[in-house]
Amino acid sequence: MKLTGFLPRWLQSSATQQGLAFILVSLLSLVLMASISLAYVDYELGKQNREIVAETRELVGQTTPKIDDDPIDDDDILAIMASGFVLSGVLVAMLTIAIVVVMSRASGRRIQRIEQVLAEVAEGNLAARTGEQYKFNDLARIAVAVDEMLSRLQGSVAAMSDISVNIAHELKTPITRLQHNLMNLQDEAERAGATHSEAFTQELQQALNDSGRLASIFDALLRISQIESGARRSRFTQTDLSAVVATVADIYTDVADDAGMQLSVSKPATPLMLQGDRELLIQLLANLVENALRYCPQGSRISLSCEARGDGICLQVADNGPGIEDVQKERVFERLYRVDKSRTDGGLGVGLALVKAIVGLHHGQISLHDNHPGLVVQIMLPR
Repeated sequence: MKLTGFLPRWLQSSATQQGLAFILVSLLSLVLMASISLAYVDYELGKQNREIVAETRELVGQTTPKIDDDPIDDDDILAIMASGFVLSGVLVAMLTIAIVVVMSRASGRRIQRIEQVLAEVAEGNLAARTGEQYKFNDLARIAVAVDEMLSRLQGSVAAMSDISVNIAHELKTPITRLQHNLMNLQDEAERAGATHSEAFTQELQQALNDSGRLASIFDALLRISQIESGARRSRFTQTDLSAVVATVADIYTDVADDAGMQLSVSKPATPLMLQGDRELLIQLLANLVENALRYCPQGSRISLSCEARGDGICLQVADNGPGIEDVQKERVFERLYRVDKSRTDGGLGVGLALVKAIVGLHHGQISLHDNHPGLVVQIMLPR
């Protein structure tokens, strides 16, 4: 049952609730102080009264030769009252502190939960929620509003993702068919043996290249969507990153030599284990090495390293090529974004977007740094 059905709007304010709590605590403090003081003074006066009765009995029995003219001293009364107020004040102060601590911790836990949820959302986890149900004060209303906002946002993102995947699927089929038809046309032209103009041959080959490029782009976009959905996480196994680095090095060392570059590898002799998708991790490093090979001039040096760092594993791909300007270091992770759009090097503009999706799937972080000259791509993965 929701508390908001019983509380008027003005009572759902944190400031109002804190003010009322302060008033109630103050009234309770006065009542407690009066009650405790009265009980303590009554106890002390009773003790004094019993002493007077005892002295009176001794006087009647002629056992006391001297009579006390002032059996109840004023200082004693004041001391008793002062002691009563001090005792009640200490007890009331302890109670007030306990109430304030409980209220502060409750508000602090709610604020901490909201901050935690916002941090998880910033990391891409749109399923995070505060779990608040009742709008009994300002913080609770904010928490409920955050949950409602995230639910709508998650729904919108899911809908957009579904639309993107559906569009990619729908477009991939005619593009694949177009590519197949162009290949048949090229085979038919070759079998016919007729002499075609050079322009016809070039246009046909360009059409084949473009259709292949489009098919590769849509394959990459579908793969990124699949990775970002988290579907591949079910394939996680214990994976040795040192072995992954060794595999990539074996593949690209000769490729770098053929391109007139040098690929060096640094990895520990002991395994570096984590829960991950071996195939995707190999593709991650392969994309980064291929980017370095594509954009670096001949004679460049490329280094691939892997090491344990704290509670995680650090992967690095560094080169001494042209590097990337600071203003473009964030945009290079966008899909279909290319640093130099005028270049015709065969890049699809989805390599780093795919890398970032794989890093996110493994709950890691990726960053770009200057190598003076060149670029350093650093990836931190939790073990």
